[in-house]
Amino acid sequence: MRRRILKISGAAATLMVLLASPATSSGDKVPCISDAMIVFDASGSMAATDFPDGIPTRIDRVRTALRKFLPRVSATRNLGLVIYGPGSHVDDCENISLRFGPTADAGKRIQTEVDRVVPDGRTPLTKSVRRAADALGNPDKPGVIVLLTDGEETCGGNPCDLARELAATRPNTVVHVIGYKLQSLDGRSPVSGAKCLADKTGGYNLTAETLEDLVRAFDKTLGCDQLSMAVHNGHAEARK
Repeated sequence: MRRRILKISGAAATLMVLLASPATSSGDKVPCISDAMIVFDASGSMAATDFPDGIPTRIDRVRTALRKFLPRVSATRNLGLVIYGPGSHVDDCENISLRFGPTADAGKRIQTEVDRVVPDGRTPLTKSVRRAADALGNPDKPGVIVLLTDGEETCGGNPCDLARELAATRPNTVVHVIGYKLQSLDGRSPVSGAKCLADKTGGYNLTAETLEDLVRAFDKTLGCDQLSMAVHNGHAEARK
């Protein structure tokens, strides 16, 4: 019994260290448990079936990736969601929906929102990232934004201008960009305007072509492996 208590205490101590210490690896200048916003591309192109095996669609594969990933991260990080693309505005570029700000245990809620959205519309990614930044609240507090996009800005926004603004006004906010299905026919990844958002805020600029790529990208941008392992080990010892 005493040995079990010591192991549980060790896991708790690990948690306290992780909660108190900011991460220092590249692209991770904020604590791995800081609040985060997911900016989700639900524009019309996400209905594409441009895979060797055809269907399911792009958005269906992202839904599957989130289903694999969200239960792990939502246990340790407050998450919020912005969706852009579909909507009722006459101006497609105004179809940006803040579903909710950073919330505890939000995995199921995010999955429900993403599962029921129907891809449509354009790609106002710059305005969407700004909306996500506003939802994070206090500009001095560490925060993370993960932008998933399968295309360039199509609504006249300038991601590089926004990136410079965020770097100046929200120095503790990191923007990670996951470019989905962006490779050209010759296999090279095109230069994306959204890349500035990651480059100027210290985030990752990742590309994903497959379901496995997506899971790895979400893990890298939102996961906290050490914290998840400490929680898992503590729970496992408690059950013995």
